Amino acid sequence: MTPSGGRPSEDREAGFVLLSVLAIFIVVGAVLAAAILQVRSATGLAQARAEAVRLQGAADGLGRLIAYELDLGRSYRRAGGGLPEDGTVTACPLAPGRTAYLSLQDQGTLIDLNASLRPAMEEAFRLLGIPDREVLALAAEIVDYRDPDDVPEPNGGAELPQYRARGLPWGPRNAPFVSIDEVDRLPSMTPAIAARLRPVLTVYNEGGRFDLAALVRRANPSAIRSLPGSAGPVPSPRQVFRLSVVVEEGRARAGRSAILNLGGAGFVVWQQTVAPDLVGGVGHPACAMVTAALGAGP
Repeated sequence: MTPSGGRPSEDREAGFVLLSVLAIFIVVGAVLAAAILQVRSATGLAQARAEAVRLQGAADGLGRLIAYELDLGRSYRRAGGGLPEDGTVTACPLAPGRTAYLSLQDQGTLIDLNASLRPAMEEAFRLLGIPDREVLALAAEIVDYRDPDDVPEPNGGAELPQYRARGLPWGPRNAPFVSIDEVDRLPSMTPAIAARLRPVLTVYNEGGRFDLAALVRRANPSAIRSLPGSAGPVPSPRQVFRLSVVVEEGRARAGRSAILNLGGAGFVVWQQTVAPDLVGGVGHPACAMVTAALGAGP
């Protein structure tokens, strides 16, 4: 005969077992859910990486294609791919939702921070809209930054004492500019002036001569009538180019920025980039070559 107090004890034990089983199921379910989320996250990450690799491959391929076309044009004296060579951004649709943004800039038309003469820089800065009170100082500071001596240029030069007087912890390199970004270190430079000058500056125009009329026409068209009569076209050697390519699909962007020397050095610079300034381009007939090369044509 079963004792009268046995059934409640059995019920409690059964309830405990049931709760334990439920707890185990909950823990196992949570582990499985976490594992599923981790797999999905890893899969999504892998897909995103694969897409980034595809976009980067397309950008790199386009960069090399444009370089090849430029080299053919130079070697056989014929037009290359036909892209504008003044830094204009060209937008080429590659496929639904995918666009390539391309920019090509002939460095032989620009003001060289190391080779252009001070009087030529002063004239250009004025016509490009730099205030007269800044023109002399900036041109003099550029010369002092690049020359090896410690004697300030007249009318606004700056050597180490002048930098210190402005509270700057650095001084001039007393050596050639390595990058146009170094103009930010000049004592008289401001963000507004730098933004205006950057598109017309280079360190890859060894001859130093530049096409003033073309620069003014592009950067400050209102000053065209102020061009001196001697400011005729200056032919470029078309030897060094800055090339930027970005391929965009949805929110994903991949790109390549390069300096190409057609004189034998090839790619002097080859950098991965997303070039945020390469947006809002316009179409161009050269896009036909681009889309055909990537198999995205009709």
